[in-house]
Amino acid sequence: MENLSSTRLKPGMIYTRNDLSELFGIKDATLKNGIFRPKGYDSVWLFVTEQKTSDRTPYVDTLTNDTLRMEGQLQGRTDHLILKHKQLGLELLVFHRRTKKEYSGAGFRYEGAFCYEDASGSKPTSFVLKRERTDSFDADLNEMERKLVTQGTFDPADVTDSRERTFAAIVQRRGQTRFRTMLLKAYKSRCAITGCEVEPALEAAHIHPYQGDHTDVISNGLLLRSDIHTLFDLGLIWIEPTNLSIQISESIRKCSEYASLDQRLLSLPESVSDHPSQAALEFRMCSKK
Repeated sequence: MENLSSTRLKPGMIYTRNDLSELFGIKDATLKNGIFRPKGYDSVWLFVTEQKTSDRTPYVDTLTNDTLRMEGQLQGRTDHLILKHKQLGLELLVFHRRTKKEYSGAGFRYEGAFCYEDASGSKPTSFVLKRERTDSFDADLNEMERKLVTQGTFDPADVTDSRERTFAAIVQRRGQTRFRTMLLKAYKSRCAITGCEVEPALEAAHIHPYQGDHTDVISNGLLLRSDIHTLFDLGLIWIEPTNLSIQISESIRKCSEYASLDQRLLSLPESVSDHPSQAALEFRMCSKK
């Protein structure tokens, strides 16, 4: 049975090496290395400092959104832990900081689990890792399903009310009528990502989460097919703010239906003022972390 250290860590929290030593009872001095495997856990910890001090080996490491580019140890002794982490049943956990002084106590921001994607060169090997996009969505959805299941068994007398609730849910999911109508007009009743023209399947998606009527503006919305809307809300599909290219998470890129959308350019309204807000897209992309 896997014993994962990630179950005791919280993404976004700042941890110093001393914090981790106390939390996991670590006395091993190699914790000071950039790549460390805690004893008794199926985990590998990657400590990334982008701007090194002059006394440290000048490894080239950068974290940009969900992509980590980092160099392994000079002699490559731990390369196999990264290259074969899935076969070995190991999770790769990233602790990141831009400079040693970015966080109090020379701490690191825990970024969560990443997966090996590519490598080149040797001594040191240059790795490309991608952030795992599981987050807490599965747990949240499972909890919601549990609540729905425990609401009671089927009652034929409640069919009418259930039908009304179903329609209410569809209306809510599609977006408020006025907002959806504006997006249908701006995008000419076509999904901005897939080009789907089946109007009943098209929904009004907020880029920046809904916070009142002032967020119901065309530049803060996208007209999306229902399944794309769901994936967009889950952070599995997003829009690159600078060039408006469609980005697909690695976890669903393997599905041929969605892989074809990767790097495609977003379809835009004719009016420039209706184009998606770059600031809203940047907020959305940052909130994926």
